[in-house]
Amino acid sequence: MNSSKLLANRRRWLIWSVAVVTLMVLVSPAAQEKRDTGAPAVNPKAAAVKGFLDRVNEYVALQKKVDNGLPKLSGSDDPSKIEANQAAMASRIKMARASAKRGDIFGSAEPVLMVVIREDANLRTLREARAAMEEVPKFDPPAVNTPYPEKAALATVPPLLLDALPRLPEGLEYRFMGNDLILRDTKANLIADFINNAVPTAAKTK
Repeated sequence: MNSSKLLANRRRWLIWSVAVVTLMVLVSPAAQEKRDTGAPAVNPKAAAVKGFLDRVNEYVALQKKVDNGLPKLSGSDDPSKIEANQAAMASRIKMARASAKRGDIFGSAEPVLMVVIREDANLRTLREARAAMEEVPKFDPPAVNTPYPEKAALATVPPLLLDALPRLPEGLEYRFMGNDLILRDTKANLIADFINNAVPTAAKTK
């Protein structure tokens, strides 16, 4: 195994080690409650992530419902038709989520995801930290139900960090904008939700 693979495996192990420690801290009060009351212990971290993924699946169900009422696209469609379809889908989703606000999807999973991002940043060298944030668009704070800027770079979330975050179904993806984590609707090009200041300042200024 070469040195780069060893480093990748070590980083993945360290990230999950921190997650386990965080989990133990979160579970302890629940375990104490079970001893005191006899009620089943609840893992707050697991419950928060499950709630997030449940809301993600609800959003994907909305995507499918909206898409069913639109003309079907083929691989040979011209760009203008694809853009018109995307705009129509965005309009319908915005109407269905007219009252949507920040945190509606991430919810209580925000601090859990922020810990994962922070630990990933702490494990990066100076060069890696700069490279990871190099293409991240630096725009004004995002807003829910607004388009992801058309001319903004779609900066890729580092693979090891992506592995550590909850897996998303087709139609949604994680992106960074400034130091915020974006939940992007890839079919409608909308910002479905975001986490403020998810990227540690140190990771951006190293």
